[in-house]
Amino acid sequence: MIIRGKAYLKEGVKEVSIHVEDGFIRDIRLNHSISGDEVYDYTGKGLLILPGMVDIHVHMRDFDYSYKEDFYTGTSAAAAGGVAVVVDMPNTKPRVNTLRMLWYRDCVASINSVVDYGLYYGVPSSPSELEGYEETAIGMKFFPEDLEAGEDLLSNVLRYNAEKDIFTVFHPEDPGFVKNGFRPPEAEVKAAVDIARLGVKYGFRAHLTHVSNIESIDAARKIDPSISSDTCPHYLTLSNELYRGSYYRVYPPLRPEDMRRNLLRYFASGHVEALTTDHAPHEAEEKLRETPWGGFPGLETALPILLTLCKKGVLTIDRVVEAYSRCPAKLIGFDKLLGDIEAGKLANFTVVDLDSSYKIDPSNFHSKAKHSPFEGWEVHGKVVATFVRGVPVYMDGEITAPRGYGENIMRLWR
Repeated sequence: MIIRGKAYLKEGVKEVSIHVEDGFIRDIRLNHSISGDEVYDYTGKGLLILPGMVDIHVHMRDFDYSYKEDFYTGTSAAAAGGVAVVVDMPNTKPRVNTLRMLWYRDCVASINSVVDYGLYYGVPSSPSELEGYEETAIGMKFFPEDLEAGEDLLSNVLRYNAEKDIFTVFHPEDPGFVKNGFRPPEAEVKAAVDIARLGVKYGFRAHLTHVSNIESIDAARKIDPSISSDTCPHYLTLSNELYRGSYYRVYPPLRPEDMRRNLLRYFASGHVEALTTDHAPHEAEEKLRETPWGGFPGLETALPILLTLCKKGVLTIDRVVEAYSRCPAKLIGFDKLLGDIEAGKLANFTVVDLDSSYKIDPSNFHSKAKHSPFEGWEVHGKVVATFVRGVPVYMDGEITAPRGYGENIMRLWR
């Protein structure tokens, strides 16, 4: 199979022919000098072939929450958003924090996903549920309450993760600062500092997810310079001064405009390494109740929003690829397979039309959640096609891969 067009390579954007065989990039040649029987031609004006995006923080829901989202609809949303790999969070119902539930989660994902996936493991209630979890899960996720699990259990879990070099992700908010639904920035800063101290003490790879405040990053890195972080499009573009109401409820909450601007500056300069969506779908009714659920879908809007920031001169294409493909791949230990268009890596591509603009319409989402804080936003840059291991999974508005095409990337690694 051959894919032709302008492609984003490490050495710059070039007109190329990409030879794909058995799901891998075999060869890349300039000026379309490779021919073949199956050719996908993206040489039109405004079209650009990017590495497939990698989103390391999504909630596919499923299980008892399948009415909100399931692996088929969630990974379809990923495909439509140019995302070739998603990594799923374990705060499901029931939770994924036993080995048996982890294996079951993997089974459900494997028969329903249309893009490749990874899984996080939840903090177990017993050390006996640790051994071997890293063979199925790509990492572990700590929610704020998990840090109160007890010193013995915490010590066992973190020592195990350090010994196995397991990517360990934290939601940084100290519950002691959360009162009457108010979640101040200090809750995030305090938790980030505590997490950094644990990282130094036990020697595991600590990562702060969906950071909303640059002070959290600065404070944590004074203690552990190696700690990594990500943020989300809503923290970069929305503030609590303009966007209020239940549809905008998310955890951590949107921050004041000055914090948003500072975070965007940090992100643009690479001080926040990665971008994630925290794709968190709910029914519209659940967002309108007296105590609304926090979170909203993001997989189908993230890349267009980033490309719009490029159009405005706030970001560069280099930064978008680094934050939403290359760096996430490196964080989860898969940079040998993902994150760049080069020979020997998986043939994961996101084709975008930089000249196309449209208004975000949640009613057209592939996600079950038909609402978005970005509804009505005009974005510049449209996802035209998504390829996973050389197979088109999304083209021209349609899902083109069968349910169950997606693989657990831990099996691809082996």
